[in-house]
Amino acid sequence: MSQFVGAAPLSVEVSLFRAPFDATDADLIIHTSDDAKFAVHKIFLTVASPLLKRLLLSGSSSPCPPFEGLVLKRDGNHAIIKLEEDAQTTERVLQYCYPFSNPVLSSLNDVQAVLEMMKKFGMKGLMNKVKGSLVQQAFLDDQPLRVFAIAYRYGLEDEARIAAKHTVRQPFFTPYVEELEHIPASVYHRLLQYHRKCSVATCSLTADFSWFPSFASRWVWFQCDDCVHHPLSWPLSDGKIYEVNAWFIEFMERARNVLRERPCGKVVADPFLIAECLEAASGCVTCRPAAFLDLSVFVGEHFAVEIDRAIDTVELDIPF
Repeated sequence: MSQFVGAAPLSVEVSLFRAPFDATDADLIIHTSDDAKFAVHKIFLTVASPLLKRLLLSGSSSPCPPFEGLVLKRDGNHAIIKLEEDAQTTERVLQYCYPFSNPVLSSLNDVQAVLEMMKKFGMKGLMNKVKGSLVQQAFLDDQPLRVFAIAYRYGLEDEARIAAKHTVRQPFFTPYVEELEHIPASVYHRLLQYHRKCSVATCSLTADFSWFPSFASRWVWFQCDDCVHHPLSWPLSDGKIYEVNAWFIEFMERARNVLRERPCGKVVADPFLIAECLEAASGCVTCRPAAFLDLSVFVGEHFAVEIDRAIDTVELDIPF
């Protein structure tokens, strides 16, 4: 068996710094609270943060203005900054400072930590790059109140307004989220007022059919004479008054109940809500073959759209 004799041992130099922030010509070392180190170039930080620019170019070891948890030291040709932030947050902020691809922020905790560090160091320009991550559709669908509170806290008005519209898709009183601790009670109160106004605006659509399209009289609940009619007749946009099948009015009443709690177009398209209506219609030989198609068109192309349009008319009365 052949053997390698006298081979020199393999030598691997391990950097003390976190790649890709491990440049040998770096002039600044960042030391995080969890003992990670980043070798970076001052120029990128001074462009991103006017506050860090004053600190790093002043030659003083005393930050002005002072930063909580920041210590500046000098070691030969290197300045050393010790931060209270952890490595993960620091690395993500550095990725925004450098001409790299923006990091993926997969949770609201990640987004908030990055925004907080950027706010601390006055990186307003970079905060604008992060706001798109805040209003990811998954966050808006699952945690709109948290998104709203974070956006308001960091002065992101457009994102706060987007999140406010999504909060109405959840019940009026949702479970407590800790981000509410960082916004005024008056702001949360006005958000609840907005929710209530949206409820009023959308519920009104269930009792006034004048917004129905001009061809609405063709729908089976206006055409059928075999079903039990509702005691009241209803005017449409064509100026005529029509009798309406009772099962359709029952559907609109159920829709009103869910809109009081969650005023958005999505809730009226709930299959369970529609199924109850179709079950009642199935007892009529005239309504049975047409009810599903007519109701699907009504809900999907008209009712849900009109609900969302009504919400757009409601003003979010919150100062930013």
